[in-house]
Amino acid sequence: MLEQSMTLPELKVCPVESAARIVGQKWTLQIVHHLLDSRCKRFCELQEELGGVNPSTLSSRLKMLEDEGVVSRVQISSIPPHVEYSLTKMGQELTPIIREISEWGNRWLCQDECDDCDV
Repeated sequence: MLEQSMTLPELKVCPVESAARIVGQKWTLQIVHHLLDSRCKRFCELQEELGGVNPSTLSSRLKMLEDEGVVSRVQISSIPPHVEYSLTKMGQELTPIIREISEWGNRWLCQDECDDCDV
C-alpha cells in the first residue's frame, strides 16, 4: 500500500515497462525494422514488405508510433497524393537494439532456415 504522503507524480516508472508499451505491440518492431535502412516508405510499401499485416492494424501502429515520436509522417501533395513514413531521431536510436534482436533471432531461432532475417 502506498504511503498517503506519496503522490502519483512521485511514483517511479520502469523504463522497460514504458518501452515495452510501445515496441511490445504486434508489428511495431517489424515496422521500425523495415524503416531502418530507408529514408522513407509509403504505406503500401510497408504493407507489402510486412506481408500478413492487416491495413487497419498497420495504420493504427503507424499512428501510435507517430504519436510516440518514433515515426514521422509526411503528406506529399503530388499527383496522386501520398503519405511517406520515416524514423525520427528517437526511432533511429532503436537501430542497435533491433540489430541485436536480429542477431539473437538468427543465432537461436532462424538458424539455417531463414534467409531474410538479416537486418
